[in-house]
Amino acid sequence: MKKALITLLFLAVLAGLFRQEIRTAALSGLIVVDILRAGRPPLLRFVTPQPSVEQVRYAGGGEEMEADLYLRKDGQPHPGLVLVHGVNEVGKADPRICWAAQILCRAGFAVLVPDFSGFKSLRLRPSDIREIADSFLYLASRGQLVQRDRVGIAGFSYGAGPTLIAGCDPSIRHQVDFLISFGGYYDLRNIIQFATTGHHAYQGESFHRHPNDYTRWIFLRYNLDLLTHDQDRKILERLAGGKEKNEEADLLRRLSPEGRAVYRLLNNKDPDQTAGLLSQLPFPLQHTIEILSPCHYLRDLKAYLFLVHGVPDDFIPHTESLYLYDALPDQKRAHLTLLRIFSHVRPSLPRPTLSNLLFIYLPEGAKFYSLIYHLMQRAS
Repeated sequence: MKKALITLLFLAVLAGLFRQEIRTAALSGLIVVDILRAGRPPLLRFVTPQPSVEQVRYAGGGEEMEADLYLRKDGQPHPGLVLVHGVNEVGKADPRICWAAQILCRAGFAVLVPDFSGFKSLRLRPSDIREIADSFLYLASRGQLVQRDRVGIAGFSYGAGPTLIAGCDPSIRHQVDFLISFGGYYDLRNIIQFATTGHHAYQGESFHRHPNDYTRWIFLRYNLDLLTHDQDRKILERLAGGKEKNEEADLLRRLSPEGRAVYRLLNNKDPDQTAGLLSQLPFPLQHTIEILSPCHYLRDLKAYLFLVHGVPDDFIPHTESLYLYDALPDQKRAHLTLLRIFSHVRPSLPRPTLSNLLFIYLPEGAKFYSLIYHLMQRAS
């Protein structure tokens, strides 16, 4: 392993003296190793300069947004990338997001990492779409630092849905060069069925994984404020904690009809019942599910799309990325990669036995390298 890393470093150093294609190939190899090393100090630091970080403010989603802008120190304009941090309480300050932004900037991108108010409050909202689109417009406006015709957006997990929808928005869709969806979804109705029943399907074949309790109740926690009755919100929040078994029957009796509809859906185990239970949800919830499902927008996609998904995935099944790919208006403008070395959006490497090296590390590493190389061509 050490010999391989030394070889990659040597190639990367030589790359600066030779053609751009060689440099791209060598840097792609280093990026693959850095990502699979999961947050450790990057090997790229030996062959690329430390990025600078500028705190910026701009109008987005009808309010002032804050963001970190990661830049190369060469003073030259570079391709741009808006990094959508997804659902987490600390937003752009998340160490994983900072690490990813550093890697992408060293790879050659000017990287904008905004704070998205909805995601930071652990909610998905239609306003997230506008904030992402406005962040793109801001980054593209920094003409001295960014190549305006080569700006993309990357979204991860639940943040990938609004990212794809924003990329199809009429205000920016003809300007977006590329989009990245890593562990994203096609239809939130499918995600709700998977989170509650463990069932998902593709091309007539059904699959099942034991539902993840966190995913089961995350939908509720994100959307309590859409319920009409304050008492429903308080009761369902207590039930979501799973510590009210002795009082469960009494709490359920105190729910309104719409509160009971939400509870029945989240406790449903039968995939054949999901559609009917979804139709009984309060209208604001149904409306939010529709608006935040990329399946309704993909016909308007103009950008090149990188679709990446780990297999298996306990949070968003990989079949969602297959549905996304199938729905594209032009599949020639897409790169679909399913990886067995990722679990959801994090590296998950099996023990390096001879069998795993031959049948997992080598083929999966080749797929991952191909993905990174094609992405690096956008930065070169």
